[in-house]
Amino acid sequence: MCFSKIFAALVIMSLFQVRAFAGEKTAQTPWLNTNLIGAVKNNDYHPSLKNDFYGAVNYEWLINAKLKPGYSRTGAFTELQDELDANLRAIMTDKSLTGHDAEIVQNLYSLWLDWDKRNKNGLGDLPELIREIEAIKTLDDLNKFFMSKTSFNNSLVIADFGLGLDNKDSESYNLELVPTGLSLGDSAEYKNLSTNGARTKKFNDSVANYMLRRLGYDESKISGIIASAFEFEKKIAAHMMNVNELESPEAIEKTYNPLSLDDLREKSKIFPFADIIEAHKANSRLMNLQQPEWLKALNDLYTSENLDSIKAYLIRNLASSYMGKIDEPAYRELQRLSNERNGTKGSKPDNEIAVDFVHGNLSVPVSKLYLSKHVSSQTKDEITQIMRDTVKFYREMLKSEKWLSEQTRAKAIEKLDSMRLNSAYPDKWVDYSDLTINPNGTLLEALESIRDFGIKKYFYDRLNTKVDHDLWISDVTVVNAYYKPSENSINIIAGILGGDFYNSSMSYEQKLGAIGMVIGHEISHAFDTRGAQFDKTGNMFMWWTAEDFKEFNERADRLIKYLSTMIVDDTGTHYNGALVHTETIADMTGIKAMLGIAASHKGFDYDKFFRQYAKIWKLVQTRERIDSLLKFDVHAMPYIRVNAIVQQFPEFFDTYKIVSGDEMYLAPDSRVAVW
Repeated sequence: MCFSKIFAALVIMSLFQVRAFAGEKTAQTPWLNTNLIGAVKNNDYHPSLKNDFYGAVNYEWLINAKLKPGYSRTGAFTELQDELDANLRAIMTDKSLTGHDAEIVQNLYSLWLDWDKRNKNGLGDLPELIREIEAIKTLDDLNKFFMSKTSFNNSLVIADFGLGLDNKDSESYNLELVPTGLSLGDSAEYKNLSTNGARTKKFNDSVANYMLRRLGYDESKISGIIASAFEFEKKIAAHMMNVNELESPEAIEKTYNPLSLDDLREKSKIFPFADIIEAHKANSRLMNLQQPEWLKALNDLYTSENLDSIKAYLIRNLASSYMGKIDEPAYRELQRLSNERNGTKGSKPDNEIAVDFVHGNLSVPVSKLYLSKHVSSQTKDEITQIMRDTVKFYREMLKSEKWLSEQTRAKAIEKLDSMRLNSAYPDKWVDYSDLTINPNGTLLEALESIRDFGIKKYFYDRLNTKVDHDLWISDVTVVNAYYKPSENSINIIAGILGGDFYNSSMSYEQKLGAIGMVIGHEISHAFDTRGAQFDKTGNMFMWWTAEDFKEFNERADRLIKYLSTMIVDDTGTHYNGALVHTETIADMTGIKAMLGIAASHKGFDYDKFFRQYAKIWKLVQTRERIDSLLKFDVHAMPYIRVNAIVQQFPEFFDTYKIVSGDEMYLAPDSRVAVW
C-alpha cells in the first residue's frame, strides 16, 4: 500500500514527454537541442568548445548514439544501469549461489520468465476481485469494501494512507493521508489537456480497454467505465494541487497539516476515512493530511449519485494494474502500447525485463547479492573522503558569503556539521528471511507473498515506532544519489559508482568533475529554497532570518527568470524556470564546490574536470520522452545543465579562452549563480 498508486507501474512506463524543439537554435537558447535523438546528425551540426561546450565534448557520442529496442533514451545513466543490470542478470542465473537471498531472487526471476505457467494461469484472481467491486450497490457497501482486505491489499482506494516521516518529529514515523491517484499524474491536465496529457490518456484508455475486453465487458460497457472513471478524476482533480504547486518551496508548509484520528473524523464526516484507518489497524499518534481541500471535495463527491463513477474508477484501475503481470498476450500488447506512447521501437529482451521486475520487487536481497560481488570497502572509503572534503569547502563557503547574517550563517554551518554522510551501502538491512517464493507456484502468488511481507515489514512493524537511521537505503543497484531533508543526510549509493561517474583509475580531476560534482550537488539541497525549511535534525523549522531568506529567494528569482527566457520547443514555449530552479542551483553550487577544492591543488587540469562534467550528462532521447520531462522533471535538460552552468565560472572561460562573441560567453553582470 503506502504511497504506491494503482497506476504507478503504468505511469512509469508512460510518463515521459510536451514538445522538445526539433533542434533549431533560438536567440534565447543559442545551442542546438542535442538531447533530441538524431539532432546533431540531422542538422549537420559541428559545435566547438567555444560555442557549445556540451555538444563539442560529447560530439562523437551524440553522432553515433542509438536507442536500443524498447528504450526511449540512452546516455551516461542508462549505460551504467545497463552494466548494473548485466551484473544482476548474472546473479539471477548463477545456480552456484546459495542462501535465502539467492533462492527467492532466482525463484521470482524464473516465475516471471515462465510464459507457459503464466499463460495457463491467465487472468488469475482478477475476475473474482472485479466481481467484488461489481457487487457494490450502495454507499454502505462501498464503505465496507474500503474497510476490507481486498481494498487494502490491492490499493483499491480513493484516499490512500502510508508511512512517512513526520516533518516536525523526524525521529518518528507518521501516517501520511494521500490524495486520490490521478491517471494523468498532474491535476492541471484535467483543466487544459497538453500534448503529453493526451498521449498519456490515450495509453491509459487503451490499457483499460484491452483488459476490460479480456474480462468479458462489451464495448458499450467499456466506454462507460473509462468515461465515468475519468469524470470522477476530473471532479476531484479540480481540488488538488498541481505539479508546479507541489514542487514549490511553499508546498512544504502547505502540505503539513497534522491531525488526530478524531480531527480526521471531524474533517471527513461523509467519507469514512477514520473508520477505514481503524478497520485496517493503522491508527497512528502522528498523522498528516497533505491536501485538506482535496479531502473536503472528496466528502462532497462521496454520494450515491457518484457511486457508479467511483466503482468505474476502481474497476479501471484494478484491471489496468494486472496487464503486465498476467499472460503473454497481455504483456505483448502492453509493450506495443508503450512503444506507441513513448516513441520507441522494439522491446527489451524478456530476460532483461525479468531483471528489472525482480530488482523492483526484491531490492534488498538483490542489493546484498550485488554488493557481495561488485563493491569494495575501499570504494566506500574514497567516496566518504570526497564527501568530507566537500563538506569542508561548504563550511568555508558559508563563512565567506557576505550576504548571510551571522545568525543564519551559524545555523547553516551547524546543519552542515550535523549532516549524515551515507556512502555506497548501509551496514544494516531489512531481514527477508521470513519471505518465501514458491518456485512451483504462480507469478501472481509470488507477488501476493511479496506484498504481504512488505505490508508487515515496511508498514505495520514501523507504525508508531522510532526511525532506525542505520536502514538508510533499500536499493543500491540504481544509478542515483539524493539528499533527504527529513534526515539531513546525503546518500551516494553504490549504483552510481561506475561508468562515467566513477572508477578508481580515473584522474583526480575526473573524479571531481563527476562523482564529486554529484556530491556537491546533493549537499547544496540542504540550503536551497526547500531544504532551507528543515533544520539540522531534519525537522521542519525556518532557521533563516526573514531578511536572509528574502535575499536568497531574490537570488533564486534571478535564476528562474534567466532559465525562463529560454525557448524549449517549436511552439515558442518558454522553459519552466520555477520547476527546475532548485536543481539548477544545486548544479551550480556543486561545480563551485569542486572548483573550490581544485584551487588548493597545484597543477589541477581544469580541461579534464570540465570535460568529465559534460560527459556525465550525455543523453539522447525521443521527442515524446522530452515532452514529458519538460512538464514533470525538476532537472533542466542536460545540454542546458552543462552549458548554462559552466558559464557561471571564470575558470571555465580561462581554460578555453572564451571571450565576448563566443556563444558560450556570459557577461559577469548576467551570471546568476545563487551562491
